[in-house]
Amino acid sequence: MKSLSFVFVATFLFLTASCNPVNDSDELELNGDIKQVVFFSDDENYKQEASYYDAIIELKKEYPSAFDDIVVISAANANKYYDLFKVKQFPAILIVHQDQVLANVNGNVTKDQIIEPLSAVLNNE
Repeated sequence: MKSLSFVFVATFLFLTASCNPVNDSDELELNGDIKQVVFFSDDENYKQEASYYDAIIELKKEYPSAFDDIVVISAANANKYYDLFKVKQFPAILIVHQDQVLANVNGNVTKDQIIEPLSAVLNNE
């Protein structure tokens, strides 16, 4: 079971290696012309994020271009974005387009509960 968790974490890290980092000195810059995926991650509670990693991997296979510019916001930098994106708890994933949140999934949910609303939005391109 430990090796399976390691594989999920390693795969997620590999997939997000080209993500846009957000740190205290940078302002969040989203491309309003595309539907952009924003993932709120908490490094200290990464075990709760396993279903999110699985969903991201599966969704990236079906919608590769939607995950090319995924933005990962760490818990340390998230306070200023909670209200903006209406994030209630970690982990969270959402799709933003033209300053509107089109899909939002928060908290401890299953892979299918993540994939369903995100796929619905990504299918409407």
